[in-house]
Amino acid sequence: MDLPFETDEGSTSEGRGGTLASTVLVVDDEPVVRDVCARLLAREADLVVSLAEDAEQAMEMLRGQRFDVLITDKNLPGMGGVELIAEARALQPSLEAVMITGYSSSESVIAAFAAGASDYILKPFEDLRLVRAKVRAALERRAGRIQGREQARRVAREAAELLQAGGQASPTARQQMEAQLRAYELASRVAPGGQVAVVGSNSALRTLLDEGLEAVPLPPDSPALLGAAVVVLETGSPGWWEIAERLQSASSDLVLLAGPNADLADLLDAITLRLELVGFGSSSPRALPERVRTLLMRRNLQRAQTNLASALTAFRESLGNSGR
Repeated sequence: MDLPFETDEGSTSEGRGGTLASTVLVVDDEPVVRDVCARLLAREADLVVSLAEDAEQAMEMLRGQRFDVLITDKNLPGMGGVELIAEARALQPSLEAVMITGYSSSESVIAAFAAGASDYILKPFEDLRLVRAKVRAALERRAGRIQGREQARRVAREAAELLQAGGQASPTARQQMEAQLRAYELASRVAPGGQVAVVGSNSALRTLLDEGLEAVPLPPDSPALLGAAVVVLETGSPGWWEIAERLQSASSDLVLLAGPNADLADLLDAITLRLELVGFGSSSPRALPERVRTLLMRRNLQRAQTNLASALTAFRESLGNSGR
C-alpha cells in the first residue's frame, strides 16, 4: 500500500555519516500497521526493522537478538502489550519501549508508562512523521543513558589503573582516590538513600514508608521541596502544574503521580515536558517505589561519579608534580 502522508524522504539520512544501524522491533497483530511501520522506518538508512504479530513471537526474538526500540500495540492476542513491555525490559533493561494504542485515555497512558514505556503513539496514525520522530527520540534517550554508563565505567577503570601505577602520587591524593573509588563501587551495590518529599497523597506516603524509603509529607509551598532528592507530586493537588514547572529548574527529580481520575490533557502536557509519570493504585502498587528507587540510585551514582572524576584529576596532577 502507498504511504498516505509526506515523509520527507530526502532529509532522513543525509549528514549522519557512517553510523551503526539501530534495531527496531514492531509488534502488532494488524498486518497493515506492521506494513506501514516497516516501510516507513526502512526508509531510514541507519535503522533495521523486525516485525512480530504477537507478544509470544516478539519474546522469542528478544531472547535471541538485541533491540534498541520496541514498538508494540497495547491490545495483542494472548500476552498484551503492557505485559510484553515489562517482560522485554526485564530481558533487555536498556530497551526503549513505545506503546501503540487505539484510543487516548488516562488509563492507557498510565498503563503504558507503568510498564516501562517512555512514549506512546495513537492509531490510526494521523501523520507518519510522528512515528519516525518518536523512534528517533527513543534512540536518543537510549544513547544518552548508555553514554553515561560507559563514561562511568571509563572513569572507574582509569581510577583503578592509576591507583595500581601511581606509586609516586602524594599520600593525600592516593587516599582520596581510594576513598572515592570505594564510594563509587559502593553506590553501585547498596540500596539508594535520599529524602523523598510527597505532595498531596497520603496513600503514596504510606507506600513509600512501608518500602523503607525516607519519605516525608510537605505542603505545595514548602521551600524544603527544593532540597529533596525526589519530589512525588499528585496530579490532584491544588496548583500541581505550577509546582511542577517550578521544580523543573531545581535539582530535585520530579515524579508525577497520576491517579485513575487524572486529567488526560494534564498527562499529555507532562509527557511533553518529559516528566517522570507513574500510575498509582491496585494495578501497579509497586510502580511508585521502584521508580523512586531508580531515581535515587541514579542520583547517587552521578554524585559518586562526579566525586571520582575530581579525585582522578587531583591524582593525575599529583603524578605530574612528582615527576618534575
